Amino acid sequence: WDGTTETEIKIKEETKATIRCIPFDAPDEEGVCMVTGKPSHRRVIFALAY
Repeated sequence: WDGTTETEIKIKEETKATIRCIPFDAPDEEGVCMVTGKPSHRRVIFALAY
């Protein structure tokens, strides 16, 4: 996730999933957002809420 509210909203609209966990104790890691292709610096866990 690239960390933007816009991307979070887009994921929610397209999949109904929302961020469920942001592991604060995990070290930052370089990656690429699976939605936008922009650089990302942390992993988050998206899931559906029932």
